Amino acid sequence: MTATATLKKPAKVGAALCCLLLAALCGAGCDLQVELAKANDQLRASREENEKLKADQLAVQQVVADQQKLIQTLRGLGEKRLELLFHVTAIKLGRYTGGLDVDGEGGDDGVRVYLRPVDRDGHALKAAGDVRIRLFDLAAKPAESLLGEYEFPVEAAAKQWQAGFITYHYRFDCRWKSRRPKNPEVTVRASFTDYLTGKTFTAQKVCTVKPPPAQPAK
Repeated sequence: MTATATLKKPAKVGAALCCLLLAALCGAGCDLQVELAKANDQLRASREENEKLKADQLAVQQVVADQQKLIQTLRGLGEKRLELLFHVTAIKLGRYTGGLDVDGEGGDDGVRVYLRPVDRDGHALKAAGDVRIRLFDLAAKPAESLLGEYEFPVEAAAKQWQAGFITYHYRFDCRWKSRRPKNPEVTVRASFTDYLTGKTFTAQKVCTVKPPPAQPAK
């Protein structure tokens, strides 16, 4: 009885060790699978990044090739290529530029300015540019001659373009600022800075307005 018990004891110990060893191997196997999965994810991410870099490089190369082709085309046209394009060569103030009555209470409230950028043939162009308008009462004292100055950046000017059956112009409503003119003639001076050529064009016109009615003497 004693010998048999002694023999069974080491057998139980061996079985327990085998179980522990298997558990350790299983645990190690699970950790190894996790590490392998991480490595595969990193490898996949590296491959995707590499493909993206290759695609970006090809895109850059295409842009460079297109730019070189454009440069060659422009060189072939020569330095006088701008003469072949339709661009602004002058600006004109429309004949209807004149007094603007907003409230109908007597006397104009400002000047409505019609401005047309034109090409070398005199045709109106919807050109992009900054507009500056100044109104003068040249019959007043020099220190009081400027009635107002109005700036229309390219974004604001673009909203003032009007096109129709026989209408192609910018229209700007310039209301009096500091004071009204005392004389019926107002000088309009306009400038237009063309965004294509970078040149500034000017025009001037004398228009008629209705001064405010004279106040009765007290």
